[in-house]
Amino acid sequence: MAIAGLNPWGIIQGILTHPVAFFESSEALYQKRGLVTADGLGLTFQTNVFGHYLLVHKLAGLLERTGGARVIWTGSAASQLEFLRTDYQHVLGAKPYESSKYIVDQIAIPMDRRLAQRGVRCLVAEPGNVCSNFLAGLGQTWLEWVILCAFYLCRLCLSIPRFTISSVNACEACVLLGVNEGQLDSNMKYHSRVDRWGAPFVDAVPLVYDKRTGAFLVERMDALVRRFEERRANE
Repeated sequence: MAIAGLNPWGIIQGILTHPVAFFESSEALYQKRGLVTADGLGLTFQTNVFGHYLLVHKLAGLLERTGGARVIWTGSAASQLEFLRTDYQHVLGAKPYESSKYIVDQIAIPMDRRLAQRGVRCLVAEPGNVCSNFLAGLGQTWLEWVILCAFYLCRLCLSIPRFTISSVNACEACVLLGVNEGQLDSNMKYHSRVDRWGAPFVDAVPLVYDKRTGAFLVERMDALVRRFEERRANE
């Protein structure tokens, strides 16, 4: 997420009206608009989605030969917001991060159905609220400490399970998907969770998925893959 700055009104409104959901969103931040890569694609879209989609395409043969390989996408609670077909790379919109995470949810199921024919699974894990250097670009170290304290306070007092805080806890769902030999369902999103004392566990909830949108996005992604390969072949 390319951050342009803090959104004071968004912070006030979010805390006063929906404090729990507020921490699941980027309402406190302004994101940069109009960013594109040297390939001419939306920066956040290429970083969070297409680069990985292309990588999986390139490695599909190797993944098949390893037997039982898994592709695990990093999802987000913000994924149901801000998506437009007419600007699916969200170059012009205000929430490119949310849009990219929505795309992850929409392509996971059709990707799983395609890759399952080659013995590869495709699943989505959601890490919860993690304290990282996410806001380092703002140069406000004090703000990171404020958020860390807020996360611990909310988890302890309200027992909100999505406040995983540490990267180790956030990876719990990825670990489960990597070692679980039982039935894994691509129609579910696997969430890393913790109790109020920080003990990790994994919760699975139905993936919010629209079949038509998923097909639309996979078609667009496949077209970009073909364009990428044709360009590389001509270089």
